[in-house]
Amino acid sequence: MSFFDRLANGLGTLLGVLVDTTVQVISGIKRGYEAYRRQGGATGADVVDEITRVKDRLRSVNDEIMHLRNKRMSSGSLSDRDRKRWEDLRSEREQLLSELNQGKEVRAAEKIIETESVIDKVEIDLETTHVLQYNAFADILGKRCRKCGRPMKLQWKQSLSVAKPNDFFWGCSGIYILKESGPIWNGVPRACTYTEKLQRNDFGLMTDTTAPEFAMTAEEFGVVLTNKGTESIINIRLRDLESELSSGHRGVELATCPAHGENMVLRRKQKPDGLLDAYFLACPYWQPNNAGCTFIEKLKSGSQLAALLKSETGRGIL
Repeated sequence: MSFFDRLANGLGTLLGVLVDTTVQVISGIKRGYEAYRRQGGATGADVVDEITRVKDRLRSVNDEIMHLRNKRMSSGSLSDRDRKRWEDLRSEREQLLSELNQGKEVRAAEKIIETESVIDKVEIDLETTHVLQYNAFADILGKRCRKCGRPMKLQWKQSLSVAKPNDFFWGCSGIYILKESGPIWNGVPRACTYTEKLQRNDFGLMTDTTAPEFAMTAEEFGVVLTNKGTESIINIRLRDLESELSSGHRGVELATCPAHGENMVLRRKQKPDGLLDAYFLACPYWQPNNAGCTFIEKLKSGSQLAALLKSETGRGIL
């Protein structure tokens, strides 16, 4: 059961609500949530336990699929028995991903209901594009590619210091999956390269507006990030977070690989060109030189870094 006829994310934000009122939308989510709960759907601590169970099984399934993949690459082929096991595991993974998405929707609905008093509508314009970037950090629930059905991500050009509304677009996550043949991107065949422009309604968000970063305009927030002292503090906090996550063998809670369903891992480039080129999220099965899963998400805006720090440490940049 889906609680949303709009897009949502784990931060408790709704997208595509330009013409709706907050009361109407949240009331609809409450009705859907209560109906789901009455039907015996897992909520609260039960859904957290269910998500943990699914993720544990996903990890085992992914590990076995990767073992068979490496076996095929080293020997050139798989036995009939291994091929059958490969297909069974892939089918099981699709079912687990569906169960995981259901759990994410429940948690997103609960987050929205819990923070109802501080949720307000934000219309994205030249002054508020950083709010949209902030919400690009977490998985977007419900946005699927029209061509291949894979999840889509909110994207914009990395070279832009301050993005304008028209600079945003939806990009299929299939662009990170390499194929022997397919549409070409950066000289390499990909599973899918479909993109689409944001529609007018996409520029309306309902989100927790208490984040200090939202009290500034996009340009003002960009100026804050140019301060060397601020940049140094953010770098220290991100390095500390990277170390903490690594030592605990944990990924980032609200961002998952669309192919494997596991939490993304925070990584730092060896030779970055500044703060907004330094960090990225990668699938746990990512390896350099396209040796593993190629799905990554560049943390190319201060808003994404703020959302990451807020989600994982309880405090954003400001």
